[in-house]
Amino acid sequence: MEQSSSKSTKAQGANKRQSHRASLMLRRAKLVCQSGEYLTLIRDVSENGIGLGFLHDVPPETRTILQLANGMTYPVERMWAQSRQAGYRFGCTITLDEFLREETPHPIRPLRLNIEGTARIQDARKVIDAKLVDLSCEGAKIASFEDIRTRGLISFELPGMSPRLAQVRWSEGEFYGLQFQHPLESEELAHCAMQLQPFGDMKKSRFAKLLAKARAA
Repeated sequence: MEQSSSKSTKAQGANKRQSHRASLMLRRAKLVCQSGEYLTLIRDVSENGIGLGFLHDVPPETRTILQLANGMTYPVERMWAQSRQAGYRFGCTITLDEFLREETPHPIRPLRLNIEGTARIQDARKVIDAKLVDLSCEGAKIASFEDIRTRGLISFELPGMSPRLAQVRWSEGEFYGLQFQHPLESEELAHCAMQLQPFGDMKKSRFAKLLAKARAA
């Protein structure tokens, strides 16, 4: 009986891990490189490494940072790449259950890509060129020293992206938070990231900070 119970417990544990992995498939995350931040989809994960899928070419940098939607960061090293998929080895020890749960003490927020660029904003009064701070499928954060109307809908446009209707959800000084009336598809977000952050355009400061944070965790 004890042996049978032990087998049953192990089977339940295996089923639980498989269930976790199934829920993990194609979860959004981002790969932080020296050239920028790129949307990636988690395909599978173990304590040693992770399989990622991309909606564009695989970033060419071998050593990068994987960041989850909850803000947790992990240094990773690419071991193989083919088509739009790649396998990475973790550069630190991870707890698989913790990774799979992706817990956060804060309310869940959409995955944001910190991207520099110029966004064209148009309201009923004028057209403004604002600075893009970050971008997600659901909205964007911008900075503008010109006042932007905070009631009603405005038009938001980026290079390589058709204009989107958005609403200003909050403002603080020169910063504005926008929510799109119709969210971007993952493919559109990935395309914008590639348009604004071509591979090879190195931006080391943010990458270095995240690398230090990941190693300290």
